[in-house]
Amino acid sequence: MKIDMEFQGLQELMKAFEAAAGDEEIKEVNRKIVEKSEPIVKRIMSGKIPKSTDTSKSGRGFGTKSSVSAHAADSVPVGKIKVNDDGASANIGWDKSDNSDHFYVKFINWGTIYQPPQEFIFKTGREADSELQKIAEQEYQSFLDNRLG
Repeated sequence: MKIDMEFQGLQELMKAFEAAAGDEEIKEVNRKIVEKSEPIVKRIMSGKIPKSTDTSKSGRGFGTKSSVSAHAADSVPVGKIKVNDDGASANIGWDKSDNSDHFYVKFINWGTIYQPPQEFIFKTGREADSELQKIAEQEYQSFLDNRLG
């Protein structure tokens, strides 16, 4: 999952930050924001994934030798942070082409012909939005305080 965040209400702070920071400093601060955001997104996503009380009833095969050893909610994948000209990003969760032990989570999120989508990935992004904005605001303000203060 990649959440594209557009921070509302931070335009003035972002303008001041971009005016005071060089390209490398902008990349570093954006990397810090993503780094601090990852555990929050992972925690929220983990709480939205259905979880049985018995792991032997989870995963592909439901109790066969191909069943998983842990719940998907406890194994949310977190990708490496990628920094580019536009900012920084990291993938958290599963995508449609996932083939990991918990590949079945994509069927829960996007649905099947038998099960409607639960869209916990989209819901995670919306729920995390305010916390991620606070992190961005703190990091931008901290940079400006250190630079201008």
